[in-house]
Amino acid sequence: MDPSTSLWESCPSCGKLNYKDSLQETDWICIQCSYYFDKPPKAIIKTFFPDGGTFINPPKNLNDDPLNFKMETGSYRDKLAKTRKKENQWCSILAYKGTIENLKVHLIVSNFKFLGGSWSNNEAHYFRKAVSDAIQDSCDVFVLVLKTGGVSMFTSTIGLNSVMTGGIIGMNELKANNILTVSVGQSKTTGGVLASVHYASEIVIYEKNAHDITFAGKKISKNYLVPGESMDEKFGTAEEKMSKGMCDLVLNRSEIKSTICTLAKIIKKKEDLAVTDEKDDSSNTSREVLPKTAEKI
Repeated sequence: MDPSTSLWESCPSCGKLNYKDSLQETDWICIQCSYYFDKPPKAIIKTFFPDGGTFINPPKNLNDDPLNFKMETGSYRDKLAKTRKKENQWCSILAYKGTIENLKVHLIVSNFKFLGGSWSNNEAHYFRKAVSDAIQDSCDVFVLVLKTGGVSMFTSTIGLNSVMTGGIIGMNELKANNILTVSVGQSKTTGGVLASVHYASEIVIYEKNAHDITFAGKKISKNYLVPGESMDEKFGTAEEKMSKGMCDLVLNRSEIKSTICTLAKIIKKKEDLAVTDEKDDSSNTSREVLPKTAEKI
């Protein structure tokens, strides 16, 4: 039986059986232990754009399988076709745009069920298309919500060059056009995507209790410890990244959208729109609003 067809989802943390339809009401958080289940990409898009936003179509006429990759279980081309049919999307990311609180927002969301959210040259070209669209629209903020196994092995160095080079170039183009870049890392954000587009963002956020956030896993990373050194129990967690200065914020899932909007308004000098508990005062400057907002966050 395919586990995805079950009506129930077992919590990996406490073991409680959660009715899948009820998880939507709790934002895909376990009601018993507050474990964060994987939130479906379409649900993340709906959170940012309640009206659905505008879908940015992926590029056309790309070679899906430049290496003609074959496995014992079949070809990569067949595997990709089956995944596309099952997940009803072209690649592991979705690109949308819309307006949130008078901010023009472009959004990239990962789907981990699409070959582990890995990025190949397809994802790299789609990302670059979304970047070009954001620049053309004079976007205010470019947001990535990532959950990815890194660069796809099926396209080897072709994919690696496309993702790493294209990712960095794309992020720098956004910054050069005064577009704020924000990346939100969920559990299982790893590899070349973590090292390129994620850490190239101006603001790096992690979901609370996110884990497996690392370029390489524990088994590989522990081989580089010096004699006598032990692996940090919190290795690869959001808390570890925060303690070592590798992110700016660790937030509850419910706080992410509002926090991004508040910070974007301040940084884009739209602080009169920033959400604070203070009464509206047009004499407030960004220098005065920022501490208030920081305290609220």
